[in-house]
Amino acid sequence: MKDSTALSHKAHSTTSFYHHKASLHADSCCYLVDQAKHPEVLRLLFEHDPAPVYDLPYVHSEYREQASDGPLVIKPTTSRSAEWLHNWLTEGKALALNGPQLALEEIRDHLVSLNTVRAPHGDSLFRYADPATLGSLGISLSNQQCLRVLGPLASLHGCYAGANWSLAKNEAEEASSESNKFCSRPLLLTKENLAAVERYRHQLLANALAANNELDEEVVSCWFQQLITLGAPDEQALVEGSLLLVTRGFSRELSDDELTTICNTRHGACWSDTLEMLATLVHSQEGT
Repeated sequence: MKDSTALSHKAHSTTSFYHHKASLHADSCCYLVDQAKHPEVLRLLFEHDPAPVYDLPYVHSEYREQASDGPLVIKPTTSRSAEWLHNWLTEGKALALNGPQLALEEIRDHLVSLNTVRAPHGDSLFRYADPATLGSLGISLSNQQCLRVLGPLASLHGCYAGANWSLAKNEAEEASSESNKFCSRPLLLTKENLAAVERYRHQLLANALAANNELDEEVVSCWFQQLITLGAPDEQALVEGSLLLVTRGFSRELSDDELTTICNTRHGACWSDTLEMLATLVHSQEGT
């Protein structure tokens, strides 16, 4: 993966999204939690705050029946609840929302407008409360998309895969009415956005596999690309193929001749056939 600091400066100048090593803000006006990933959050909130101030964006939309599994926006009213939520922020369990003088209702109404996103294959739910969503998508967002996500907010902050990220308006945007213009339109995600998310997730997975097996990250990344070319249907297949190469002693990328042999001699296009050929190919090289 490219150096996140280098990506940060480039992204910040064009999209207002950037990775950084700075501490995440502890003075956020609100926090956002994905209840689908953390179903215990509402119970814990009442344990940390006897009279909590919160809202459920799904309640105010067509997804009312799914409210208990949707986003939860919280305005901390005690130092105890604020500290707990900030800890969740640094652990990658919550997002921090910043918007001076914004009422909870204003933030909630904006979040309701983000419940659904327009994507290449139709409208779908947008998991904006999950730090992984913007953590992997953010680097690909255009300035207009960033403005739409932020709406009246000045910034959003989160942590995904151990990396802190921020989505923020620069001073010129914050002082103008440009963001209001975009808030009336649905958030549109392109094929390029979705492809960027897939690449980011694949890179994180490749890095983890490399670290766990003492391999070069570039080698595992190359395996992923080669396995995709061979028909790997999903991330699980990428892991299966890579681990098979690891167990057979491979520590380098497959050669063009090896790829050609697999393509020409496997019995079918099923992934299981490809795995069998990978095992045979590697086994035939042992001791050479």
